[in-house]
Amino acid sequence: MKKTSLFLVALLVLALLAGCANTPPTDEPEESAWEFTIGDKDFTIEGLRKMESVTIDLEKKGEVNSYTGVPLSVLLTEAGIADFESLTLEAEDGYSASITQEEALHENSILCYALDGEDLSSEKNAPLMFVSEAASTKAWVGKLKYVRVGE
Repeated sequence: MKKTSLFLVALLVLALLAGCANTPPTDEPEESAWEFTIGDKDFTIEGLRKMESVTIDLEKKGEVNSYTGVPLSVLLTEAGIADFESLTLEAEDGYSASITQEEALHENSILCYALDGEDLSSEKNAPLMFVSEAASTKAWVGKLKYVRVGE
């Protein structure tokens, strides 16, 4: 009788352990398609697309296009950056441009992820580009990876 009871308890423990082994794995966070940094804060392109966006019409090289993205001023606030004289925008390939505080905080200075209603697709600019009505088009940095304060 003791052997039978012991056997049944062991069988029950094994069944419980087997049930625990079939627990579905926890969801691992998905890797972002594009990450960028403003000051010390990291952002993702997916998170940016979930934020409230604006669409502005700007001219570059005689052509007017609609750019959709998030105002840089909103992202600076979220990153806790309030006091600065200039920002350096740096692309994935190392290209960089500096903009003044006035240019950065202009209402039509955005981090753009869509051009004319479509995701940025140009190898030169996708998936994220700084555009601004206030700054020179030479400061329109594509494949944006870093926004650094006062450099």
